[in-house]
Amino acid sequence: MVTKAGGNGAQPLIESFAEMQRRLAQVPSDTLPETFLALALELTELAPSESYFQSWRWIVVRCEHGKQQLEAATYAEVPLSRSPIVLICLADTAAWKTTPHQLQELVAAKVLSAEDARNVLSRTRKYYSASPQSAQRAALSNAFLAVHRILAAAASCQVPARWVSVFDEKKIQTHFHIPDQFLVAALLAIGHEDKDVPAVVGPPAPSFVYQEKFGEVNAAR
Repeated sequence: MVTKAGGNGAQPLIESFAEMQRRLAQVPSDTLPETFLALALELTELAPSESYFQSWRWIVVRCEHGKQQLEAATYAEVPLSRSPIVLICLADTAAWKTTPHQLQELVAAKVLSAEDARNVLSRTRKYYSASPQSAQRAALSNAFLAVHRILAAAASCQVPARWVSVFDEKKIQTHFHIPDQFLVAALLAIGHEDKDVPAVVGPPAPSFVYQEKFGEVNAAR
């Protein structure tokens, strides 16, 4: 599969964070979450996307009843109902079917040649049509990259944000009328008021890294 990485390396992302910081510094605190949300959702366009399709979709929840429903559906103690905004990140398992449209745009922009586009389309259709599980995995992977963009932007701009990945997916799908082809990837609380969450330091990074094969820590170099 082909991966689309937005821009040339990390520089566009760094510049975007700097621009967000500049713009957010000029807005009143009571409008900060809404302004951040608009900028952050634009930033997700820079997220890498496998086979040139962007599988993430968002539901912006502001009403108290909706946030209470989300809080009741989670298994984590996160004050979603006290957050000004909660984002539901969805992963579209059928997003790969839009690949022809995306490829036409890339060919028109001269990002891909027509021959490369045909090859990508052929591989994409063959791979995902034969394996719904692979389509689900790819959709979720792409969606998590978009979630990471928003969380990284929030950390860079010092906007409170937390994400939740343990929830009753069926309850959320039912209440928010989410079609079956969409998986609920994550919930993001933007501007939440829970300010006393302690930082958690995990095990050192090397304990998560194996060399050459699973379980091998000190492979020869």
